[in-house]
Amino acid sequence: MATIKANKNKDGKIVSYRFRALVGTDEQGKQVRITTTIKRPEGLTPAKEKKEVERQADAWEKEQREAYENGGGVSDSGKITLKAFIEEHWWPDHVMDGTHTPSSIQFYKYMSDDILAYFGPVKKLRQINAESVKRYVKYMNTEAKTKAGKPYSKATTQHHFGTLRNILEYATRFEYIDKDPCKLLSAKEKPHRDKKQVDFLSPEQAKEYMRCLENEPIYWQALQNLLITTGLRRGEAVGLQWGDVSADGLTITVCRNVTMDMNASEKYHIGQTKGKDARVVPISRRVYGLLIAWKREQEARYGLAMPHAFVFCRADDLYTPLYPTEPTRWQRKFVRRNNLPDVSPHDLRHTAASLAIAGGADLKDVQELLGHKDASTTMEFYLGLTVEQQRRTVEGIEALLSNG
Repeated sequence: MATIKANKNKDGKIVSYRFRALVGTDEQGKQVRITTTIKRPEGLTPAKEKKEVERQADAWEKEQREAYENGGGVSDSGKITLKAFIEEHWWPDHVMDGTHTPSSIQFYKYMSDDILAYFGPVKKLRQINAESVKRYVKYMNTEAKTKAGKPYSKATTQHHFGTLRNILEYATRFEYIDKDPCKLLSAKEKPHRDKKQVDFLSPEQAKEYMRCLENEPIYWQALQNLLITTGLRRGEAVGLQWGDVSADGLTITVCRNVTMDMNASEKYHIGQTKGKDARVVPISRRVYGLLIAWKREQEARYGLAMPHAFVFCRADDLYTPLYPTEPTRWQRKFVRRNNLPDVSPHDLRHTAASLAIAGGADLKDVQELLGHKDASTTMEFYLGLTVEQQRRTVEGIEALLSNG
C-alpha cells in the first residue's frame, strides 16, 4: 500500500497529502519508487477525509503500477526529467511544505526557473552528473547575464549553485538519484565569493551616532537604540509587540519577524524569527525608557495600545507593523544628514556584536544575543573583528614578558 504523509503549513493545518509507492524494479534490479501530491479534500469530517485520501492513494498506486508494468506513463527515477522532478516533487513537497517564508519561496522560484532555462525541459534528472554541474558553474562565471545585461556576481552564482544543490540533495534523499553530483566537485570548482567585510561602527563612531540620534523623533530614537544595543534584525524589531516588552525583567521577547512579500496584498509577511525559536533579550533601563516615552506618545495619538499592538506601527494603525524597508530608508537619510558612516540597520547588528566583544563578551554570549543557531555564523562575522582588542591582548602578553 502507498505510504501517505500529510503536508502542513506553518500553523499546523494540513494543506495536502503526499503519496509514495513502490511500482517495480528497473533493469539493474533497483526498486523504483514514485511520489505524488494531492490537495486536501474539502468539506469532509476527519474520518471521511482519512477514508477518501486512502481511497485515492490506493487508486493512484494501482494505476501507476499498471502503467509501469506496461512500459510507460510513470515518472520513475530513471525517466523523470529535472523539470518534472522540480515541479511535481521538490516544489510541492519541499518548497511549499509550509516551513518557508514568502520571500524564500519567491527566491526559490526565481532560481529554479533560471536553472531550468539552462538545462532545458527534457534533461533527465539522472543525466545531471558532476560534469554537467561543473559546466553550469562555468557558464554562470563566464556567459550568464542578468536582465540588465550584466555578468552574474559571485553572490548570484553562489545562490544558483546553492539552489541546484538543494534540488539534487532532495533527489538523493528520496532515491531519485544515487548521489548528489554537486558533492563530487572540488572546493575550487564550486562557486565561492570573497568573505564579506563586515561594516560596523567603532566605539567612538557609535557614540557620535547616538549623540546625533538625540535630535531625532522619539520613534526613531527608540528603534535605532534597540538595534544598536541588542543586535536585533530589522524585521525582528518591527515585529515587536508591546506584550513582548517586560518592565519587570527589562527584557524583550523576540518571537516574530516581518519580511517583504510582494505577492501579498499588504506586501509583507509576519512569520517566525530566522532561527525559528523565540529568544529573550535584555535591554538597558535607558532603552526601556525610550520605549516607554514612545509608547506614551503613541497612545496620545492613537489611543490605548493593547499587548498585541506593534511597538513600531504604521503611521495610521497600531496593529499594522512598520514596513521592513522603512528603517533602512530612514537611516540612509539620517547618516547623510549628519555626515556619519554609511551604515544600514544590519550594520547596527554587526556593531552590537563588535561592541559586545570589545566589552568582554565571549562567542557564546554573542551567539545567543544575535539568535544564531550555528556558532560558526557568529565566528565568521565577528571573531577577529576587533583589531584593537587583539592589540590589547598582544600588548598584555608583552607586558607580562617585560615585567618578568
